[in-house]
Amino acid sequence: MRAAVLRARGRILAIGLAVCMLAVSSGCTGKSKPPPEPTELTIACVNQMTFDAFYRSALQSVYPNTIFKIVPMDDPIYYNTNLDIGVALKEMFETKNPDLVILYTQQYRYAADAGLLRDLENMASLNRFDLGTLYEGMLDKVRNNEEGKLYGLSPLFHASAVYYNKTLFKRYGVPLPAQDMTWDEILRLAGLFVDQPGGEDSVIGLNIPSLTKPFDLMSLIARTEGIEMYDKVANRLTFDSQAWRALISKVIAAYEHGTFNAEPFKGKGSIISQDEVRQRDLFAQGKAALRIADEYYITQLKRQKIEFEWGVLPGPVQARDPSRGGEVQTDSMFAIPAKSGHSYEAWKIIETVMSEKMGGVYAESEFGLPVQVNGRLAKDPLYEVFYRLRPMPQQSEFSLGIKEKNELQRIIDDETGAMIGGRKSLDDAIAAIQEAGSKLLPDRSRQK
Repeated sequence: MRAAVLRARGRILAIGLAVCMLAVSSGCTGKSKPPPEPTELTIACVNQMTFDAFYRSALQSVYPNTIFKIVPMDDPIYYNTNLDIGVALKEMFETKNPDLVILYTQQYRYAADAGLLRDLENMASLNRFDLGTLYEGMLDKVRNNEEGKLYGLSPLFHASAVYYNKTLFKRYGVPLPAQDMTWDEILRLAGLFVDQPGGEDSVIGLNIPSLTKPFDLMSLIARTEGIEMYDKVANRLTFDSQAWRALISKVIAAYEHGTFNAEPFKGKGSIISQDEVRQRDLFAQGKAALRIADEYYITQLKRQKIEFEWGVLPGPVQARDPSRGGEVQTDSMFAIPAKSGHSYEAWKIIETVMSEKMGGVYAESEFGLPVQVNGRLAKDPLYEVFYRLRPMPQQSEFSLGIKEKNELQRIIDDETGAMIGGRKSLDDAIAAIQEAGSKLLPDRSRQK
């Protein structure tokens, strides 16, 4: 959880830096006329230091004489999903009355579902801002709330894709990967490399360095295919479903075949050395045929001056809807509170951040992919694959505490390990996960 929070904060800081760069690049306030100068605007974001370092210059390019009053959101309660983010956000909105908020994804969903945010669809229309110029996947993500409304906008997004080593495919006579591959197709293709000549030339089919156990890959596939592990309505785990049974069986078979590798990090606790990160990246070493990674991996490969020929394809895609896939993520949502006293002025700031000129600044920043579909990166052959897919719908969340989540993870890992070791059958292991895991779920009869 801590790592996820740090990544979210880091991306918010990164976006702030790019926003700051906008002020240097001659500033812009969109096509509409400059708004009247407000005396003061209240903005909720990470903290004062972040705002001063990364946001102030850009916002003052829009409102040079405005006083910006900052409401910090660096308290853990705003990031820890096991605490009640919704209560904390509602209290902050009601007591601090911010005019503009910059939220990470989880905070945004809570605020949107609680009715704390203003619908930006109407504001965009009234101000003649063309939402059609923005990446549809980002709009899908921000509309992923109970009402399906546009309560925020994110200037950047991140997405994964399928990287492949053309040199290895040609060397071993394996057919090059096709467009829009599903996980099944990727595993089948990766499995073809396992039986190739051994020794120093041996390669692995699929390399995802973050995998520490087979269940990590199962979770990735489940998210892509929309396979839920929890039924929120029935308040029950779903590992005994046919979908999970087939998924577990498939991944265990691929792991035992050697199609992909999964091993724990050697570092202590959450500390992982850069040396270990590099050692686990078998694709960059030319020892893996396929790799799933985000857009920044392109920059990493270029900096390492890789000698083999490689390419990028969109995916993995969902089997029943190939237009979706690619692990699309958005972290920093610019939104306007429903009770904002300066909603028009707040919109002008959002309009600036989402402008075409701002997209050009982002394209040079390496902080993520600009959402403008007419921008340079969206038309770049290497990067355009990240713009092709739309995100999968958000899955149901577990209403479990940290202790219960860790225990469920331990149960799953133990039972998965027993299957791999041949100590348990698939049916017995699934039954054990379902039974032991169900005991960790909250008793709704006692909650009423």
